[in-house]
Amino acid sequence: MFARLSLFALVASLGALGTSAQATCNGPSYTVVPGDICITIANKLDISLQQLLECNPQIDANCDNLIPTEHLATPGCGACKQFYTVQAGDICVNIAARFGTTFQQLLCANSQINPQCTNLQIGELIDNSFEGSLHCLEPAVN
Repeated sequence: MFARLSLFALVASLGALGTSAQATCNGPSYTVVPGDICITIANKLDISLQQLLECNPQIDANCDNLIPTEHLATPGCGACKQFYTVQAGDICVNIAARFGTTFQQLLCANSQINPQCTNLQIGELIDNSFEGSLHCLEPAVN
């Protein structure tokens, strides 16, 4: 009887491990853009390199098999940054307006965008969770 219980406990534990591993990679997908490497993707997403690799076992150990437009899994979390994927024809002022913010706050929350907003790439993730970013608050006008 104890052998059966031990086997049942082992099978139940393995099943729980399998579901928890999947549950940790239920965040929004990330679309690879030309020039991406694993560490820059992890930094853009504010996650660890280990988390990125755990969610994407297809990435090799050297991270040299990324393909532009490939969709990568990301870990889910409660209070993560929120992202918008740049589409063809997008410009910064329209993206900012879509999320009810200013061009300046969009730039502040996305340091990879140049001040002229001429370097957006289709598939690039834009941080649109800037409303809580204290460093992005615009000075009060008196």
